[in-house]
Amino acid sequence: MSLKAPVIILADGPFPVHARPQALLKSAGTLICCDGAARHLDDLRLVPAAIVGDMDSLSPELKARYAGALVERPDQASGDLEKALVWARDQGAAEVFIIGAAGGRDDHAFGNVAMLWTDFGLHVVMITDFGSLERVDGRAELPAFEGQQVGLFPAGPAVKLTTDGLAYNLGGEPLTAMHRGASNVALDDRITIEARGGPVIVFQSHAVP
Repeated sequence: MSLKAPVIILADGPFPVHARPQALLKSAGTLICCDGAARHLDDLRLVPAAIVGDMDSLSPELKARYAGALVERPDQASGDLEKALVWARDQGAAEVFIIGAAGGRDDHAFGNVAMLWTDFGLHVVMITDFGSLERVDGRAELPAFEGQQVGLFPAGPAVKLTTDGLAYNLGGEPLTAMHRGASNVALDDRITIEARGGPVIVFQSHAVP
């Protein structure tokens, strides 16, 4: 299957209320749903290219309605979001945006964000009601704006970070504790992040209207 960009995965978390994830969802070139998220489709008037998961959260009515889009993955060793990412990669996607993966139960939300440390072989950006989160492994120059809130969350103490364009830049040193990467601030319209020894999750806040 050829996937048209932007490829959006709708996870089965609280539905976003911010304008950015809502607009991105409506602009989807390819919509992939984790199975429980299919309950939102009628309200959104969107048609999924695939509904991926073990189908334990999908009602019999929705199973019948979307029978041609079901991609059943019964393996219990991985969650539906991970299954959807792997399926998108296997269909040739180079970039995927995840919506609806934050909020809700704390262990689910933390697990979904922590999943970004994993290299799935494609560029993954999680969009929440507060901002975006993405994985950087190596060097990346990211668009920003003056005053944007930025957080850096390395996969472990072996990760050495070098940054430019932030109020509190790092010069190739590790963060001694993950929480110390929160609440940095962008100074201009670009920031540079370089991670060596492992990946870092970069949070960037949405612009305030």
